[in-house]
Parts: sequence; C-alpha cells; structure tokens
Amino acid sequence: MDDISVKEILDYAKINEDNARMFYLQAAEHASLENVRAFLLSLAKEEQRHLEKLTELERIIERGEPIPAPSDLVKPLGYAEYLGEIKIDADANYQEILRAAMAKEREALESYKKYFNLVDNNKAKDLFLLLANEESRHLRHFEERFDDFMREIEE
Repeated sequence: MDDISVKEILDYAKINEDNARMFYLQAAEHASLENVRAFLLSLAKEEQRHLEKLTELERIIERGEPIPAPSDLVKPLGYAEYLGEIKIDADANYQEILRAAMAKEREALESYKKYFNLVDNNKAKDLFLLLANEESRHLRHFEERFDDFMREIEE
C-alpha cells in the first residue's frame, strides 16, 4: 500500500465517527419508542465525543508529540461476530440498537486492523493500532451492555 499520511488516517477516522453519529441521529428521528430515541441520541453524543478525541489526537500530532500508545489493550467478547444482518427500523428496541452499535464498532475495528496490516509506515501503524484499540474498547462496552441486558431478560 502506498504510504498514507497521518492526516489522511485521522480524516478517515473522523469520517467513520461522523457517519456513525449521523446513523444514530437519523435512526433517532424515526424511532417510535421514546426510550429507544433517547438511547440513539446518547449514542450519537458518544460518537461526537469520539470525533472530539480524534481532533485532540490530531493536535497532539501536529505539535510534534508522539502518537500515544494504547493505554491498555482491550479485547472484545466476540458477540459482534455472530450478529447476522442488522437493520434498524422505527420499531427497533434496545436490544436491536445494541446489536447495531456492536456491528458499527466491529466494522470500524476491522477496518483499522486491515489498514494496520497494509501499511509499512511505523507512524501510520502506531496510529492504526491506537484507533483499533479505541474501537475495540467501544465494542467491548456495547458487548458488556448487551450481556447485562440479556441477563436482565433472563431474570
């Protein structure tokens, strides 16, 4: 793969986060259940925080500071690998929204892992590793919420 700049990587990451944010906002507009609408809006805000974190990371790199190493490597639980087709409609419930969120995070994680393996530039590799770990952390968060939800249903 041709060398890719750190700026291009961050721009790509920002587009991914903004697309996820817009996905949740649009789904919230069509949600018929108020609690689902509120949850979708909270997910959109979370994606906005991810965008802000990427902007701060960009500033760090622009100042010539090194790309931060992932603080602690997080592994997903693996639920997202078995989700099947995900579709959100106006009648989506909390469980379906969690499944969609897991699918979105897994998609982002897989793309960063793929690009990590395709680039030769060490700085780009460091950045993709950091971004992949962030998405892995987000995915793990949703998997744990899903796990909690399923436990509540069973009880």
